[in-house]
Amino acid sequence: MPSVLSIERISKRFGGVQALADVSLDFPLGEIHALLGENGAGKSTLMHVLSGLHRPDSGTIRVGGTSIGLASPLAARRVGIGMVHQHFMLIEPLTVAENLILCSPHRPRFRLPPQRAVRYAVELAARVGLDIGDPTAVVGTLPVGLRQRIEILKALAGDTRILILDEPTAVLTREETLQLFGLLRRLRDAGRLILFITHKLREVTEVADRVTVLRRGRVVTTRSVGNVSEGEMAELMIGTPAPQQRPRSALPADATELLRLDAVSTAADGGCRLQALSCAIRAGEIFGIAGVAGNGQQELFEVLVGLRAAVGGRILVAGEPLNHSTPAAAARAGIGHIPPDRHHDGLVLAMSVAENGVLNSRVLARLRRGMLLPRAAVHAFAAEIVRRYAVKTESLDISVASLSGGNQQRLIVGRQLAPEPRLLVAVNPTRGLDIAAAQAVYDALDAFVADGRAVLLISGDIDEVLDLSHRFAVLYEGRLTQPLTPPVAPEMVGRLMAGAPT
Repeated sequence: MPSVLSIERISKRFGGVQALADVSLDFPLGEIHALLGENGAGKSTLMHVLSGLHRPDSGTIRVGGTSIGLASPLAARRVGIGMVHQHFMLIEPLTVAENLILCSPHRPRFRLPPQRAVRYAVELAARVGLDIGDPTAVVGTLPVGLRQRIEILKALAGDTRILILDEPTAVLTREETLQLFGLLRRLRDAGRLILFITHKLREVTEVADRVTVLRRGRVVTTRSVGNVSEGEMAELMIGTPAPQQRPRSALPADATELLRLDAVSTAADGGCRLQALSCAIRAGEIFGIAGVAGNGQQELFEVLVGLRAAVGGRILVAGEPLNHSTPAAAARAGIGHIPPDRHHDGLVLAMSVAENGVLNSRVLARLRRGMLLPRAAVHAFAAEIVRRYAVKTESLDISVASLSGGNQQRLIVGRQLAPEPRLLVAVNPTRGLDIAAAQAVYDALDAFVADGRAVLLISGDIDEVLDLSHRFAVLYEGRLTQPLTPPVAPEMVGRLMAGAPT
């Protein structure tokens, strides 16, 4: 089958980092093609080149046999290339319809009649076969799965023949992932080319026709999915046999209680109201909270780290009540956290790697000398995090935005573990990480609790909760089930996440 998209000897360098080196690939229409690789392997850079966000230093891109220059995302859209980014690019104060019509090649230049926007959104959703709910709903109020569908519709606006998705399932539940895969198959069968980046090997075997593995900016291999196993894909990604997760350590029978939630409730303020949550977490334990996004995970995180006040119940840390709902009070009580969104909550993207490496109140208190923060101390502290957690960076002084998502997450994990809190609240700690990086985080959490501390793991990834947790519960519509102890069938957990009775 002739190629609709060809790339020949594409190279791209950022400072001293060779992100892509002589990458050549051919893609036909009517294919789902997965891209695998470690964090920093060049996957997102390649897709950003194809979508017009980055200009290659050298090489040729051909669409339909014609050599083209993609100077901008608009230029890419004009030749039929659309991209869904890992971090959503929706305008949250606008409605669904307004977000969609802004991406239409036929949108009005000056005035945007609301009725026309709604009509366009409904027609586009019907044509693609996606349910978008109420087209007049404000995007900022929508659950993450629906936002993902709107991003896909945006990318398909106009005559899109090539759809690029960067980690499309990172924020989706299993059920939403299966729905997405059904859509991708329909688009493929209609003659489109689907390129998608993922770290989840099972997803490659489930939905892709072919897979390309990148390592250090170079193509390692392109294979038919039917001719390569998950184990082989993992080894091709990292260059060595995939790391094996350590067995879960046993929880001591006499372990002391580090955290108790006693009928904790929150106000109904537009989010999901926590309704009399109760549980106890012991020293040496990883306690998992599984649930679909929007069922109270964000509210629980905010209550525990002092960003939201509880209106009922008590929070006890090592037997002492947490009386003040402020981040400073939570930190003094020994509660640390890995935030749910590394860009919005975990990093200041305009600042350097070194500066972000010390953005923790307890770390800053340790390093400060009176009113001064010595640069040498900041660099030494950040350098130790980079070394210990294998953060790949050209320099401590470059912008943290230049790091891959996985390396940004490693930096956050190292920084938040450094003050040695008694309890760590970790929200989706391995979202977007490759196999080796995820295992490094798992090892860090295991070592953390082995030292007599505890982790509250809040995650939408069923496998992650089951693999890591000593015990877990499911959060649904602000209520928590009774604790369960693995092994538990993933299908049962999925039903609980959908609201089925225990």
